[in-house]
Formats: sequence, structure tokens, C-alpha cells
Amino acid sequence: MELTVHAIIEEEIFYPACKDKVEEDLLDESYVEHDGAKVLIAEIEAGNPEDDFYDAKVTVLSEMIEHHVKEEEKRSEGLFAQARAAGLDVDELGARMQARKHELTAQFKASGLPSPETRSFMGHDLKQGVPVSALA
Repeated sequence: MELTVHAIIEEEIFYPACKDKVEEDLLDESYVEHDGAKVLIAEIEAGNPEDDFYDAKVTVLSEMIEHHVKEEEKRSEGLFAQARAAGLDVDELGARMQARKHELTAQFKASGLPSPETRSFMGHDLKQGVPVSALA
């Protein structure tokens, strides 16, 4: 739930504030990384530890999040550093994000996590192929 909430508040509040103020490629990568994480979170939430690929999905999600945080927090060229350098009021943005986090956390505790809403994935219809276990 924490990761889902985090992605939503960044996409609703922080990323729009960064538009045209930080490197466009870095912001685009952030949206794509969030979308990948949302899909993996949905897969993990729908599965259980006995499922094929469950552990791999958890590992890849962890690695993706670690990479994402590292990119955002780079000392001089990360998203946060660029936002500060551009003059964004990061304290005010942080306060808004914190308020929204409390709101979403309460909502999701009551109703469960929503289906992932992607912003960079174009909604291609995915088809389940032959399971890997059947290929061996």
C-alpha cells in the first residue's frame, strides 16, 4: 500500500510541479518506473508466495524501487535536486503530499488497493502466453 500511495502522490502533486522545471527525460523515466512498479504490485497483490514467479516479481520490484529512489535522490542531478534548483517550494509540496498520503491511506485501508492506473503504458492488450513451466 505504501508504494502505491507514494506513486499516486508523486504523480498527482510532485511530478506536475516539476514539469518544465527538471530534465524531461528524467521525469518521463519516473512515470515509466512508476507504471512498471504498479503492474508488479498488482501482480504480487493478486498472487501468493507459492505462485510461479512470485519471488522473482518481489525481487524485481525491490530492485526497481531501489533504482528509482537512487535516481530521484542523486545529489546534484536527481529529480529532487533539480526541483530545488528550479526554485520549487519543496516544503509546501511535501506538506500537500503528506496530507494526500493520509487521505489515500485511509481510503485504501477501507476499500483495498485500486487497479493500477498507468500514465506511460499505452494500454496494449496483453495476452497470457504459454507458461514458462510448460516450455521445458
